Amino acid sequence: MIEPVSWSWGEVRSRESVATSSSTSSSGRSAFRQAMQSALGPWNVSQHAGNRMAERGISLTSSDWLAMEQAAKQAEAKGARDTYMVMGNVGFVVHLPSRTLVTALHPAEHPIVTQIDSVVFVSRLDR
Repeated sequence: MIEPVSWSWGEVRSRESVATSSSTSSSGRSAFRQAMQSALGPWNVSQHAGNRMAERGISLTSSDWLAMEQAAKQAEAKGARDTYMVMGNVGFVVHLPSRTLVTALHPAEHPIVTQIDSVVFVSRLDR
């Protein structure tokens, strides 16, 4: 099983500071963050969404991010801008042009979602 990746990238150091770092594990984490951020592309997590994900114990794997990107491209092709992505028992309000997770919630707890123009059901690739 793929372990969840961090959705909050924090401060990413420059290559120079990674090269001069005295701690191998610290520079390794920074390099990993940079590699994952590059791999996941332009996705952003708003502070609000990050807080909600932490409060609700929601995490996303790299496969989840890839599935969301595929779903986002399909929704954009249909003209969507603000969508509600449902993935398993979790929902995300996403602003597609900026690839920003606006909020994260459990649909059973929050059955009404407003200010969206589409709903996309995302199939998890690794499950």
